[in-house]
Amino acid sequence: MATGDNSTLSKREFWIDAVRSFACLCVITTHAPISNGSDGEAFISLFNYYAVGGASILFFMISGALILYKEKETFPFLKKRITRIAFPMMIWSIICLVISFMMGEIASVTVLLKRIALIPFYPQVGGYWFIYVIFGIYLVTPILAQWLNSHSQKEIRFYLYLWAGTLLLPYLGYFWSSFNFMVYVSTGYLYYFYGFLGFAVWGFYLRRFVDINFTQGKSLLLLLAIIFFPWILYALTSLPHDIIQNRMSINIAALAACYFLLIKNMRISEKMKAVYYDFAQHSFGIYLVHLLVMRRVLWPLLQEYNIHYLIQIPLIVFLTALISYIIVHLISKLPGSKYIVGL
Repeated sequence: MATGDNSTLSKREFWIDAVRSFACLCVITTHAPISNGSDGEAFISLFNYYAVGGASILFFMISGALILYKEKETFPFLKKRITRIAFPMMIWSIICLVISFMMGEIASVTVLLKRIALIPFYPQVGGYWFIYVIFGIYLVTPILAQWLNSHSQKEIRFYLYLWAGTLLLPYLGYFWSSFNFMVYVSTGYLYYFYGFLGFAVWGFYLRRFVDINFTQGKSLLLLLAIIFFPWILYALTSLPHDIIQNRMSINIAALAACYFLLIKNMRISEKMKAVYYDFAQHSFGIYLVHLLVMRRVLWPLLQEYNIHYLIQIPLIVFLTALISYIIVHLISKLPGSKYIVGL
């Protein structure tokens, strides 16, 4: 294995590394398709649905499964977690902005400096929105972890039901716009349950209380129903794709839970434990660099060739993951690499 004390690794839950590795590949997959007009639009939309269910959503869930599982001391926790991701995010945001400026996509040095100054407040690189949400979850983790670990499953489930109610709103809001006010107006009671924090609690709940064997009859039928749910919606309704693929929808939460529980219950060989551990350790760095690799290098190269999207997308995912991993691995050999790629 790449790093780590043997006694620590022997106690490690490697399924968590497997979930993180899968989520990292899903993030890359969501960003991979090159826009080619209507070419392959239906396939890419469906393909993207399954990737969205595993991408940032699984990262929120695995974060909750890890950081909410035990009570935390506020300041040591915040110092360790936030500094570990703050410095790399700042560095790579600046790199992305400077490259955009050099490519003529940012009008002036003044605009560049203003955008750099705004990095601590909201994303200046679109793909980095996830990091800002994680910051917010970290801030409430010491409070939330203490509550979750001192209350019953029934009490936790009650609040998850309220959160699940907000996941129905993308559908209800499509048919009756007044439902949107329940989450977008602060006077609506569900406003306080809407958001990605619910996925962190969902991950905690699934790790502690849920263990499903999908080889059994009813569980297998449930799994198949969740997996093929978008096919049914596409066939029977005129709902827009962006509603079905909405990260804050009940079907995405269910799909992410299937991924989470499937990986949680799979058998992992000793060899694959080493692979998952190593890739998971590099996953944050890969997340930071993959957009540069994909959109600044691979897209311009591949757009010169008329490659069918069924080949193009897997090729981009594979090359992006491989090149990003190599870059992060090389950077990890440098002094102070934890401030650059979080290792």
